[in-house]
Amino acid sequence: MQFLAVIEKDIRSELRTRYGLTALALFVVTSVALVAFSAADEPLPKPIAAGVLWVIMFFTALTGMARAFVHEEERGTWLFLRISTRPTDIYMGKLAVNTVLSVTTNCLTALLFVIFLTGFTVGSPWILVLCVAVGSIGLAAVLTIVSAIVAKAGSKNSLLPVLSFPLLVPLLLPGTNALLMSVGGFEFTDVLADLSLMLAYSGIVSVVAWIIFPIIWCD
Repeated sequence: MQFLAVIEKDIRSELRTRYGLTALALFVVTSVALVAFSAADEPLPKPIAAGVLWVIMFFTALTGMARAFVHEEERGTWLFLRISTRPTDIYMGKLAVNTVLSVTTNCLTALLFVIFLTGFTVGSPWILVLCVAVGSIGLAAVLTIVSAIVAKAGSKNSLLPVLSFPLLVPLLLPGTNALLMSVGGFEFTDVLADLSLMLAYSGIVSVVAWIIFPIIWCD
């Protein structure tokens, strides 16, 4: 299938240059280290810690997934993709790569956050991982389509956060609450409503993006 070829192309390109992976690793390590050094030996209140973790996840996603379509425009490879692959397959391939990248890097961020932040204890570790994974799927869904929209704009770096933030607000609010409850040791049934809302919103964004992407890509 063509979307598998898109996935393979992106993986080969990333492994060859390692630009995105290096930038992501440096950003994650630097962000967590700065938070840990700033807090020193003082434990952060759990609501603040959950909010800070979401902030790091958000900017990590911007750093890693903003170039999903931007680099195709910069390298001049978008025309090859346009004439050789169906738009829906391009979108699905980019979304799949971004989802895996987002889940992996944000789970690593949460792990480093727990290890290096003094006094930060997690009441329900597996629920925390689930919350981070579901939130990462939503981040990938939103940022993939926004990256396609701003790819041909002149000021890509400034437009991306401006356009993506309003779309991410419905994800950030239940996501922060779910993270807070997982840190506090709540049961899965307590977090289920927020997780369901995040998954539903991610699904809606993905379906709408799949419908409008051919218009964006072929314009």
